[in-house]
Amino acid sequence: MLTHCLRQGFDAEVKFRDFTVHLFTSMEMAEAEWSANSPMDEYWQPDYHKALEGAAPGGLKPLYVTFWKGDEWAGLAYFQYKKIDLSEALKSGDRESATSAILRKLILSWLNMHTLVLGNMLLTGKYGCHFSPDIDLEQRPELVLWLTEWVSNWLKGNKINIGPVLIKDFNFGQRFDFNEVCCVTEFCVQPNMIFSVPEQWNDMEDYVEALKSKARIRYRRARNMIAGITSRNLSLEDIEHYQEKMFQLYKNIAQNAGFNLFILDKAYFAELKRRLGDDFVVKAYFDTEKQLVGFFTVLKNYDHMDAHFLGYEIKYNKEHQLYLNMLFDMIGEGIEKKVRKIFMSRTAVEIKSSVGAQAVDTYCYLFHRNKIYNKLVPSLVKRLYKAEEWQPRSPFK
Repeated sequence: MLTHCLRQGFDAEVKFRDFTVHLFTSMEMAEAEWSANSPMDEYWQPDYHKALEGAAPGGLKPLYVTFWKGDEWAGLAYFQYKKIDLSEALKSGDRESATSAILRKLILSWLNMHTLVLGNMLLTGKYGCHFSPDIDLEQRPELVLWLTEWVSNWLKGNKINIGPVLIKDFNFGQRFDFNEVCCVTEFCVQPNMIFSVPEQWNDMEDYVEALKSKARIRYRRARNMIAGITSRNLSLEDIEHYQEKMFQLYKNIAQNAGFNLFILDKAYFAELKRRLGDDFVVKAYFDTEKQLVGFFTVLKNYDHMDAHFLGYEIKYNKEHQLYLNMLFDMIGEGIEKKVRKIFMSRTAVEIKSSVGAQAVDTYCYLFHRNKIYNKLVPSLVKRLYKAEEWQPRSPFK
């Protein structure tokens, strides 16, 4: 456990009750306090954060917070802040009602303010706060809200005005009870799709053997459709060579998303590979003319594997079922790397369910620091986060 003598070089310090809180604007400054107390998860580790700092989406800035009780570590908090343009997500329709028009105009007035996020906008999962077991569960919601207010005020002192505050992502058992603290809107976003890998599986034949007859036929049909498309894992030099094309393929998918908070930096994948090495896998797909037509990325994360970003040519997905084959290859990577779970993230939940992933509900919290605007948050949430209707499937015997 780190002691007080190691804690120096922070950008801000404050006392809150019996806590001492430090804020850092870079992982290089935070590392001494951060690394010894972060959970066993690659996305909490300094190397990942240094990679993200080196190739962050435009305008996205990180803040690292550590808090202590005396000389004992009490918790970590990771914030991002960014000016987010909601106008694309809230375009008016041809038959927009008067009420919707008023709501949209009010929401658009947020656009000159930055959004503060407790968590990581690039990831699905609880990457915003990590507490010592000694911190009571009942104490955590109040501490989290105090942290968001203190950080917002610190940013205001640096001429950055925070409006909306988003706290993300929690599964059912991790949820906070903010009801008695302040007016915070809880909402359930698309579920995280998680594929469990049985310990006895050694290769994809074990996966295929476990499928029902109909699912096995679908698997073999998809594999036949990708004939002529070759794939291989890319080295750092490969990623740098294909950087422009990978960025174009990624944007093909990202810009078609219903609600997108950022666009990655072109150098993001190369920076991750440089920092994370063999644990970060980029699998690329090439047509008969050796042209790159798709890729996906995954990170081996201790005993599990996380799906990350991907991209592909839309026509190749239609002609070769490229995305479905990517999911099968992702499962193969997980089996080969002997992980127990593959976190396939959100989006495309039904097709992920069809290959064997199961849904785990994910919850977020949103409020606006302006009390008047905060009354509109429940309506905003309903407008932006409509539950996708989908049919869970079970491909296994």
